[in-house]
Amino acid sequence: MATDPLAGSELARVPLPDNVYGFGWAEIRYLLGRHSTDSSVMTRTSLGFDAAPDDEVLVAAAVASLLARGLAAAEGDRAVSRGEAAVLETVFAGAKRWTGISFRDGTEGDLMVVLEDGGIIAMLQPRSLGTWFVGLTDEVDQPAAVLARAIEAMHEVRGGAGRFGVETRTLEGAVGTRFFTPAGDGWSVSDTADGPARALGDGGLAGELAALLPEGSA
Repeated sequence: MATDPLAGSELARVPLPDNVYGFGWAEIRYLLGRHSTDSSVMTRTSLGFDAAPDDEVLVAAAVASLLARGLAAAEGDRAVSRGEAAVLETVFAGAKRWTGISFRDGTEGDLMVVLEDGGIIAMLQPRSLGTWFVGLTDEVDQPAAVLARAIEAMHEVRGGAGRFGVETRTLEGAVGTRFFTPAGDGWSVSDTADGPARALGDGGLAGELAALLPEGSA
């Protein structure tokens, strides 16, 4: 297990799985505002930050936290992102495809947003006290497999029940949607929330997700 000290946030230390990084709410908002691109606008909306403040107090808190954690360095009168923060900033500004994975089981729910910029796939999950867990991978040639593993991991953590809704979109406006439900040792899938379900074929989750992903520049 890796440990990410969230200095400057309400969580002093958070134990995280390998290759998963913790970011505070202010840090995410700051990184989202570093660039003004169509992709960054879509990313803010996808993560639910489109109405979030970005005043000087928030920026100062975010920069102080990133500096303290070695995820930013001072260069003159500005801060430059380093490490995982720099990767995340780049993906936020250059994403080409966005996929939301929502889980629901009665009153229980969870969410993951997956961003692809052609060089990195970033997976973000909101957690308690305004923190976000972030996974990064360069498996850009097999995004459907990355999404399938994410769904299967969430499924396992949640005890094997519930239903998953997946919506993916590009800047060009292409949208694909599927709904997945555990069925015996496999999965069933429907094209709409209330539509008829069918058993997945031999390709399983990854095969169905590959067919779902809209074509884009990712």
